[in-house]
Amino acid sequence: MGLTFLYAGIQHLTDPSFFDPSKSGYIGNLISAYAVSSPIHDLLIGVVQPNAVLFGYSVAVGESLIGIAILLGFLFRIASLAGLILNLTFFLSATWNVFPFYFGSDIVFVACWLTLLLTGPQPYQSLDGILARQYHSLDWLVPRRTEEADVISPANTQVKAPSNDVGVPLPKRAGLYPKQVIEVNRAFDQIKKQFVSHPETETILELSRAFVISLGVDRNDTPMLLSGLQNLVNHRVGDKS
Repeated sequence: MGLTFLYAGIQHLTDPSFFDPSKSGYIGNLISAYAVSSPIHDLLIGVVQPNAVLFGYSVAVGESLIGIAILLGFLFRIASLAGLILNLTFFLSATWNVFPFYFGSDIVFVACWLTLLLTGPQPYQSLDGILARQYHSLDWLVPRRTEEADVISPANTQVKAPSNDVGVPLPKRAGLYPKQVIEVNRAFDQIKKQFVSHPETETILELSRAFVISLGVDRNDTPMLLSGLQNLVNHRVGDKS
């Protein structure tokens, strides 16, 4: 999309007939032809056509700037919005009379610009990403990264347990499911080490471990389940003693 718009802008700027009223390729003549049956006919004839050269330069320079911005990832979403508006205008004018409609490229470009507008630039492959990392006030330029959203503060990883229970380090929120499996296994292994001499307890722990992992027990419920197991084991050990 960036290359296409940059090429279109340079082509318009270097085409002498585009701004010459005596040439057939003059922008004013093109606008008059586009206005036929266009839903924005009055705007094209009343505003754009009398100022054809000004609008011609605006379009050519705008296409070039949009192309450069998209290629560099600079003000990416703003450039995508500008490209969407420009192609939507072209669709309502230049390619409105194209039949079937899918022969015209502008409606396809509108969908492409919408996709880029919603997704935003690559955080690590754009100027927007560099600016967002240096200036927190510009975080809105790039989409929120998943890996940053899942960072856990070490101060909040210890789960409070009753007096006879051990603290089981579990993060406050889960990231991807494989991470959850690793963390749950680590928690169960810590409990298992304390009761290695009790075969029945090990069996209960392994069944509970399989239950948690296979059903994907919610992160908030896992510490409760582990604390309950520890209380049960401590109670049984106390009775035997």
